[in-house]
Amino acid sequence: MTYDPFVLAIAKDNPYLYRQALHIEPHAMTEHCPCYDPSNLHMFRMYNPHRVETDALIRSLEDESAIAEVHHWQRLMSERAKLERDMQRVLQSVHDAGMEQERIQIRMESANLLAHIDFARQLCRPRCGRRS
Repeated sequence: MTYDPFVLAIAKDNPYLYRQALHIEPHAMTEHCPCYDPSNLHMFRMYNPHRVETDALIRSLEDESAIAEVHHWQRLMSERAKLERDMQRVLQSVHDAGMEQERIQIRMESANLLAHIDFARQLCRPRCGRRS
């Protein structure tokens, strides 16, 4: 499913007659277009304490396209919040793995592990030119 699905509106009282694609149609002239503060749009959040009241007010407008746009906005905001939580978890996991890798490297350096491996390798290899 895409982030911008094509949705048809059903004409009121007729489930078989479609009008136009759902989108909010501006009722103001373009030169007097309202400009919103993005923080005001948080009233449309899924977990807004006044969501029931806001939804009732939107439905009272009887504009199916506005209802659809608000629903789409809410779904996208919820999906975005989920993606941000997932991203935080991934970043934390990457950080934790890096820190653990650093701790292991310090312990291996303290034990001089590479020198021990080189010594063990030399013991296991037959020496050139000698036969036992």
